[in-house]
This record gives sequence, structure tokens and C-alpha cells, in this order.
Amino acid sequence: MNSATAELSTFDEALARKALAYANTNVLRIALLQATGDPELAQMQVIQQPYWAGAYEVPVLAPEHDEAVREKAIAFMKGGGRSGCDVPDDDTLRRLMALMTGGSVPDWIFHFGKEELNLTPMPRGVGWRAGQPDANRRTAADVVIIGAGAAGLVTAIQLKQLGIPFTIIERNADVGGTWWTNDYPDARVDIPSHHYQLTVTQGHPWRHWFSPQSELLEYLRAIADQYELRPHIRFNTELTEAMWDEQPSRWTYSLKAADGAIEKHDARILVSAAGLFNEPNTPDIPGIETFGGRMFHTTKWDHDFDHAGKRVGIIGVGCTGAQLMPAIARTAAKVDIFQRSPHWVSRLEGYRDEIPAEFQWLFDNIPHYWNWHCFNVFYTLYGEDGALQHVDEEWRAKGGLINPKNDKLREAIRENILAEFSDDPAFAAKLMPSWPPFAKRLVVDNGWFDALKEPHVSLVTEAIDHMTEAGIVTKDGALHELDLIVLAGGFKTERYLWPVQYKGNDGITLERAWQQDGARTYLGITMPDFPNMFIVYGPNMNPRAGGLFAWLEIWSRYAVQAIAHMIEEGYNRIECRRENYAAYNQRLDDAQASCIWGLDGSQSYYISEQGRQIVNNPLRPSEAYSGVRNFEPSDYDLR
Repeated sequence: MNSATAELSTFDEALARKALAYANTNVLRIALLQATGDPELAQMQVIQQPYWAGAYEVPVLAPEHDEAVREKAIAFMKGGGRSGCDVPDDDTLRRLMALMTGGSVPDWIFHFGKEELNLTPMPRGVGWRAGQPDANRRTAADVVIIGAGAAGLVTAIQLKQLGIPFTIIERNADVGGTWWTNDYPDARVDIPSHHYQLTVTQGHPWRHWFSPQSELLEYLRAIADQYELRPHIRFNTELTEAMWDEQPSRWTYSLKAADGAIEKHDARILVSAAGLFNEPNTPDIPGIETFGGRMFHTTKWDHDFDHAGKRVGIIGVGCTGAQLMPAIARTAAKVDIFQRSPHWVSRLEGYRDEIPAEFQWLFDNIPHYWNWHCFNVFYTLYGEDGALQHVDEEWRAKGGLINPKNDKLREAIRENILAEFSDDPAFAAKLMPSWPPFAKRLVVDNGWFDALKEPHVSLVTEAIDHMTEAGIVTKDGALHELDLIVLAGGFKTERYLWPVQYKGNDGITLERAWQQDGARTYLGITMPDFPNMFIVYGPNMNPRAGGLFAWLEIWSRYAVQAIAHMIEEGYNRIECRRENYAAYNQRLDDAQASCIWGLDGSQSYYISEQGRQIVNNPLRPSEAYSGVRNFEPSDYDLR
């Protein structure tokens, strides 16, 4: 019996048809087209479908083609289900992308999308140009990585693949970074799992469309184990300071162990993968120290404290506060949510759903379906190149608010909120900000609206005046008696690389380098006066579109490309040229002028104390990606 006959004899058509009923037929069509080359699949029409209240559009197959695609899939599987093209050439791949999206594919979407398709191992990997240098040269470029979150892990994987020695310093007890720290009830991502992943893994079997914290932590732990990174990690160890020593061109740094012991070490290259959300923001409320109940920040969740039957106050209604409140409300006797200013909250279909077994069957049994599903998620988030944040002055001159798409999204969310509270429009109005969606992060409804309708849940919009032993007193004099106060105010994002004391050329500190108008870098990765130092997730690098994990890989690749170039060319020192740094930051400032962050004086964690937007990248994703796709030696002083 040949293999095709053996596969046919075990083919369960009923199961296949059941699974295919769940399939995205446009994804299925392109997967089959890659596998079979069937020209009929290329002739089918694609239409655009709104997603997440119209924030994005998804290319979908016109419904009249659905049944034909499913029947072709059945015939393909009956014939053995083997692909005739596992890795298409670039021309074929670009054609497949264009057929899937229903239009031409710009170069940046092609290159970025090719990586997201993940058709080959390590699509964002770094290689040597002329064979691996000898061990002595590689060892001389020893690297210390700060942080064992996703950024630190993927940087370590790149270095390990190249044979470059490294050590990871992690202040926590395990890998995971923000997904280890933020373990408050019902923490989860608001980006689809199949984009919120690293390309160093392929075909990961996610259990949820939007992964909860525990599943993401499990994923990152599995990556650390798969690539055998744990022997390279010093857990429960904190970097306290790092000083550049010009004479040997090395960083001298101090480590503080769990027992308080201080050690001194040195390394040629330092990579900070500490991330943006590492310093909790504790509100400055008079009398906060007098509260007699339990109080903690969401990053320091006390899992031994049972909030069931308790009176709970939550300060903050951003992504974290809105996300955890429904879980608290399910068991607490009373919940008061203290809202300084509202956030736009929108329902997202399937946000809490598990991935059905039938979908996993498609991923496991139909060649390329998983790859094109990942591409489809990527394209949905990036297809409009960050258009939602663009201020269209011509549109505003005609009476519009931001731009046609953003205004349409705002109206759709506003109508949804009014529909949620149709019997109380005054209450609905309290949930509507004056600023546009995406001026601050759009919040996904994790049960927020339903919980607000519960009789034991109260939204407090009166400002907090002070705290007492019994609870929180608002400006109207009302005392809110509480057993637990949850601080959900987010993080001090202006404190990049905090709390480490970094000193570069001639002892210059980051505080001094950034004192004029806040944190600045070149490409979010390097800066003058701090040689041999790379940042993975630096100032002005939060992307205008998509999930963070893809960008962490891209920034990490850039840093490792630079390190590899140093080794190959025999350099000991690399420093960003000041003129390139200045020109890049001028580009950011010019681009910021046409973005919604900080528009009309609106405030958020994006804005530094000096009034400059220092978190998001105001460049279009196409520009941002092109700038960091490949390391350019001429931008640097290499010695």
C-alpha cells in the first residue's frame, strides 16, 4: 500500500467537514493555492469585512465561493493532503499575498509578512556573512542581557545561534517579564495570540484566541526550555548600576543578589531588555499611608488575600483596571471603581473564547493553513499602515474631528455604549472620553459593561480627596469604606531603564542625557554617549499597529546584527553618530505633529513631564519597520 492510499484509508471525511465549517475560507483558499497551484482558486473574489467596531478591516472571501473552497479542500485531503510547494519563491509569495488581501502588496508588507508567515525556521534569524568567526573573537564580544522577558529571551536565542557568549540578569524568580509580573485576575492580551507570538516557534497550539497571562507565561517558559536558556540566566538578581570604561571599551556593572550581596562584573556589550512597563505608578494621595485595610498595585497582586465578600476599591479604569474589575465583581460584596477620566471601551468578538478543537484540526492537518492564518491576522492589523492615529487637517477644516476612519470608529463605539445603557444615557456619557480612540490605548471589554450593570458595582467619578484608615474620601466629602484598595494606575513609562544607574562617556547619566525633553534614542535602540549599549524597546518605539512580540524580535535582530558586524570586522566599540541621532529625532517630532497623541492638550502615560510624547512611534509602521529591518554600519562610529 503506498503512502497516499494509507492516508486515504485513515481520512475521516466527517471530521474534516466538521472542521472545515469553522475555516476562514480566504485563508483556506490561499493555503490550498500554495499547496496545489489550482488556478480556479486564484480567480475568486475578496471583500473587506469590518473588525473590532470598524477599527480594522479583514479581507474575506466572497460568500459565493465558500462551498467550492471547502470541496476543493476535501478533494485535496482525499488525495493525500501533501503540499507541492512548502516554501514559495518571492514572486509566487507576493502573488499569494496579493490574492489574499485583494490588492497589491507594498514592499514593507511583503517583507514583514514573509517573516510573519514563518514558512522557514528562524525567519528573523541573524547569520554570519562569511562563516562563523573563531571562538576567541566571539568570546571577546561577551554580552550581558538585562531581563528575561520576551525581548531578553529572543535576543539570547539569536546570540546562542551565533555562538556568542551571553548572560541574562533577571530580577524575578522566573522568565516572562511583564507576563510574570502582571498576574492579576483575568490578565490577558488584547492582540490575537497568533500575532502575539515569536517566530522562533512554529505552530504553537494556542488554547485561546486572546491568551490569558498564564498561557503566555507557559509559552515563554517553554521557549526558555526549548532553547536551553535557563543555565545562562541569573534569577533573583538585580542590576543596580552600569558604567562605561573607555580604556578597555567595556561595561562594568554591579549585581545585587537576593541576599543583598553585591557583585562586580564586566562585559563588552550591554543589552537592556527591561521593557517599558517596569516601574509601577503609585498614586500620590494624601493619607494613603493611613489606610487600615489591604492595598497593593496590580503588579504586586496578593494571591493569599481573598477578596470574596469584601468591599473593594479599584483606582484606575485603563486597560488593567477595566480588565480585572469584572473578575473582582464576581465575588466581592461591593466594588467602587474610581475613574479620574474615562477610556474608550469596545466589545471584541471572541475575546474570551477558547480555540475550538476543529480549528486546531485545521492548523494540524491542512498544509500552510496555520501560516496564512498568522499572515491574515498580521495584515488585518497593519494593512492601513497606522491610519487611525493620523490627524487629517483637511478633514478637520470641514468639521471632522480626526480623520474619516477614526471618527467613524468613535461614533460606532459611542453608539455601542449608548446601547449598553439605553435606560441611562447620563451614565453612558460618563463612560465616554472627549479624546479620540487610540489617543490612549483602546480598551477591550472583558466583561466591563456587564459588571457595571451589577447593583453592587459603583462607578465613582468624583475626584479622590484623601484616604483615611477606613477608606477613600472623595471631593464631595463622601467616605467609601473599603477592605481592599487595588492600585491600577499603570506604570511610570517616562522612566526608561529604571531604576538602574547607567553612566556613559565621561560619566554622563541617562537623567542628564534626557533632562531637556525626556527620553530619546536613535531608532529606539541606541544613543550617543552610551557605546556598546542596545535597548530592546526604547523610547518612541511603541508601534502604531500590531502586537509587541513581532517588534521585539525585529529590534533584537537589529541589535544582534550590529554585534555580529562588530565581531566580523574586529571592532571593540560602537556608538551612534550624534548627527544621525539628531536627524532621527527631528523626524519623530515632525511626524508627531500629525498624530493624535497629546492632541489639544490631552494627557496620558505617553506624555513625559516635559510635555513630549515619548512612548509611541509617530512614524508609520512602514517607515518604522524599514528603519530597523537591517543594521546600517554607516550610522555608527565603529572602532
